[in-house]
Amino acid sequence: MAEVRHRFTSVRGHRVFYREAGPTDAPTVVLLHGYPTSSRMFRHLLPALADRFHVIAPDHLGFGQSATPPAADFDYTFDALAEVTEDLLGQLGVKRYAIYVQDYGAPIGWRLALRNPDDVTAIVSQNGNAYDEGFVPEFWAPVWAYAQSPDSSTEAALRGALSEEAIRWQYTHGVAEPELVDPDTWATDHREISRPGL
Repeated sequence: MAEVRHRFTSVRGHRVFYREAGPTDAPTVVLLHGYPTSSRMFRHLLPALADRFHVIAPDHLGFGQSATPPAADFDYTFDALAEVTEDLLGQLGVKRYAIYVQDYGAPIGWRLALRNPDDVTAIVSQNGNAYDEGFVPEFWAPVWAYAQSPDSSTEAALRGALSEEAIRWQYTHGVAEPELVDPDTWATDHREISRPGL
């Protein structure tokens, strides 16, 4: 089985963690995780791809092992997260790559592809929404309300999404045999998302 390297670097003054596997001269695939997880979600996929590809899976700022700078120190927008990802790839000497995007990683990936379309060789999307019609209004209304007017009342409506029960639901909802889902997944995500400052 291929070795997976676990590395840290500094990007724009922030500590960024990433997993890397496969030969650096092979075609690169960048794996962009979703909410509420981290590059840990790709821990089995990296070695499976590493025999044919150079695979990089970063933790976005605020997730996993990457830094969680306060909002006063980092503008948590998809534009800013895409810039961090782009700078990380530049540091690693990656000029052309395919992207695999999932959930929260999708708007980051779309920005990378739109900024430099010739750099992106392919896109694989899993639950990576790219159009307004894909957002179910009843679900997203509280998110949009908070984005439009961030205050304690709009924030309260979103706090439930950070609970362990809500995170477990993301892993088990619609799954025919939930006992096959490792409970470490939601326990780890909940622990990481419950860190001070988040």
